[in-house]
Amino acid sequence: MSATVPSPRAATTTIFALNGALLGTWGARLPAIQDGLDTGAGGIAVGLAALAAGALIAMPAAGRAVSRHGSAAVVRITVAVLGLGLVAPAAMPTVALLAASTFVLGLANGALDVAMNVQGVEVERRAGRAIFSSMHAAFSFGGLIGAGIAALAAATGVGAVANFLVVGLAAAGVGEWVSRSLVPDGPRPESVDASPAGTSAGRWRLRGLAFCCLFSEGAAMDWSAVHLRAIGAGAAVAALAYAAFSVAMASGRLTGDRLSERFGPVALARRGGLLAAGAMAVSLAAGVPAISLVAYLALGAGLSVIIPMIFRAAATGGDAGPALAGVTTTGYLGLLCGPPIIGAAASATSVPTALLLVIAATGLVALGAGALRPPRVPATEHERAAAEARTPSAA
Repeated sequence: MSATVPSPRAATTTIFALNGALLGTWGARLPAIQDGLDTGAGGIAVGLAALAAGALIAMPAAGRAVSRHGSAAVVRITVAVLGLGLVAPAAMPTVALLAASTFVLGLANGALDVAMNVQGVEVERRAGRAIFSSMHAAFSFGGLIGAGIAALAAATGVGAVANFLVVGLAAAGVGEWVSRSLVPDGPRPESVDASPAGTSAGRWRLRGLAFCCLFSEGAAMDWSAVHLRAIGAGAAVAALAYAAFSVAMASGRLTGDRLSERFGPVALARRGGLLAAGAMAVSLAAGVPAISLVAYLALGAGLSVIIPMIFRAAATGGDAGPALAGVTTTGYLGLLCGPPIIGAAASATSVPTALLLVIAATGLVALGAGALRPPRVPATEHERAAAEARTPSAA
């Protein structure tokens, strides 16, 4: 491989970071897009709904495309579409055109999400050691960098169109360059059942874990600041809640690979779920802003390592593209459903009471962590022969 081309690990990690940076840029400039439309929050809501719809439609289709054409080809196309398509929403003069442009953006992002995770698992398999969580850390840090650049652009009077154009073109260019180092997907394993996703029941259990985990992430993203305001925190302190959660998520993923190798995925997911549930329980019981701020830090740390392990399990064994697509689609539904469900419950009761649902969801993650344990495959010829002898022959 040429010295001017990055390694497969560096290339895939860069793709994750670019995806995070593009989404972070988009999210941070939503107020500017809203101002350009002059329609209030309703116009932005339509755009966000179209973005989500595009992603949900694209994920299953991307799984089939990865199965047919390979994850490297799908990544190369979708990262370019996502980067080049970023500028369109900021330039749209009407809500209808905004929705059309964000729908395309959602299609690209949903497809990229599936393909880059399949590629990440393949690169990890070739490396022979756990490195997948560090790629998800790159996504998290990319989001923080994208949001930071967007905030700086806004503060210096740079418009959203110019901001999106520069970031989008840079991401598309870098993505095209590093995509040359992506690797072909490996052959289908002989023993599919050795993966948690090797059976229908295993896939549905992974889907449930992904839904609960991303439900909790979505709740923290949209309700952490509101929660702190509800218990008496000032605006500045309340804003730190999501920042603490995000930094803990990104930092936790840097250690996720080492922790997964040390404790195993089941024990680590169980401990992460218990940490998240316990932190929220203490926060809601105390009702003190400082304690809740620390609790969101712990919530982010607990959840940070779980999604990479779920995606790894889904993409290991069998036809990785469709298997991972099903898990990511269900998880994304949890991310989308979490905030409005919390909002409806808060309207009926209160914000702290509604956040009991986060304790329930993270508790279910701890209870369901066994879904990450692959079935034991007989390791020796003697064990395989004994297993075959115990299996009834077909009539």
